[in-house]
Amino acid sequence: MIRATNRPGSPTVFHERRTYRRRRVMDAARVAPVLALLLWMIPMIWPQSGAGTVSSATALIYIFLVWAGVILLTWGLSRLLGDDAEDASDSDA
Repeated sequence: MIRATNRPGSPTVFHERRTYRRRRVMDAARVAPVLALLLWMIPMIWPQSGAGTVSSATALIYIFLVWAGVILLTWGLSRLLGDDAEDASDSDA
């Protein structure tokens, strides 16, 4: 038997849009090193012998591209976090 209750569900929590986005960017900054590590480890699971072998040159190009991508990702995240910090200090003054 299911009883119907008259109490409402849990109230929704409102977060300011800027605060919410800043927290998501901070979360992305925390996950970025783990993502980079996982991407750098992918060449370790590529086949080393037999048909479908990946050449060393291809692996090095892949590692370089991941490295460049991580640099761009962290640059973008730091710009977003820096802009938010400047906006917060401007509103305090």
